[in-house]
Amino acid sequence: MFGAMPDFNQSLEMFKTMWGNSPTPGDLSGFGAGIGGGAGMPTLNIEDLDKRIQDLKSVENWLQLNMSVLRSTIQGLEVQRATLAALQSFSAALTPEAMAEAGKAAQKAASQATQAATDMATEMASGGFSGIKAKKPRQSKPRATSTRRPKTS
Repeated sequence: MFGAMPDFNQSLEMFKTMWGNSPTPGDLSGFGAGIGGGAGMPTLNIEDLDKRIQDLKSVENWLQLNMSVLRSTIQGLEVQRATLAALQSFSAALTPEAMAEAGKAAQKAASQATQAATDMATEMASGGFSGIKAKKPRQSKPRATSTRRPKTS
């Protein structure tokens, strides 16, 4: 669905080659031996530092690529889950009981519309239909009285 997954074994081999073997206690040549000396002993060689920077940037790019693949996979699974949930809710709505209930509601609405149309036709035939609803007379509300204070200058 999302294409071929990257070969993680190849990536692990790259890390092993780049970082060397894991160090043993007291051994300063193991960890990071492939990238400019042991971890306990920093290098003072500019070329070794440049190589180490490039190697770490490669690792960073590889990790970002894997993060993108992971995010895409998660988003795809979320879309798949939402689709399945929607389909399940639709199938629940299409049960015979739900369909019968919806049919009854539609029949009731249709009969009410038919009755309203019949009433309107009868009223129009008798000549009493104006098409405008009569307005109810508006009741006036008592106004609040206020006592005004004399202005002082």
